[in-house]
Amino acid sequence: MKQPFGAARSDLWTAVVISVVVIVGTIVDAVSRIAEILPNRDVPVEVYLDAQRQDVAIPGVGERIPVELDHVTVRVSDLPPASLAAALGAVIVPACAVIAVMLCISWFCRNLASGQFFSRTNTRLVTATSFVILGGWLISSIATTMASNGALARLSPEAADVAVSMQFSFLYLFVAIIVGCLGAAFHAGERLQRETAGLV
Repeated sequence: MKQPFGAARSDLWTAVVISVVVIVGTIVDAVSRIAEILPNRDVPVEVYLDAQRQDVAIPGVGERIPVELDHVTVRVSDLPPASLAAALGAVIVPACAVIAVMLCISWFCRNLASGQFFSRTNTRLVTATSFVILGGWLISSIATTMASNGALARLSPEAADVAVSMQFSFLYLFVAIIVGCLGAAFHAGERLQRETAGLV
């Protein structure tokens, strides 16, 4: 059943175009980073650490100044297969998650532009977006941690004892919960719409 929607169709189609641009940009960035990782030479690996103060020389500042470091990027060659796969996963998984979310948003906006609001498809799209955000966040965090451990172990046997922090940004969890609540609201609206249509 079609419902009127207040947003202008041009706005919705603009959102679709922006989603396509984001998808293209994400693919280009991911391909570039994968090409940098695959040769397994000077692979850039982000390592998240427990925050600690270090004296660092910053170009243009002059003398070394104390800073608080919570993550660094190390370059490692000849990573073990498992660590190399984790480094690739830390790039591929977030990219796939972004692409999937943008596709859901594009499809959702297309439905709204055609007058479909509370529908089973829209409910599934919103719910799928929530799960993709949550799953992409968790898997990419695990992959990043595995790559960090492998990179440190490759740099030095003593570095294997360095405490690596698993990066959990609760912003993604918060967004996933909000989108999940929207999915529940769409499901309730869809059911109410069916019940109302049955009374007519």
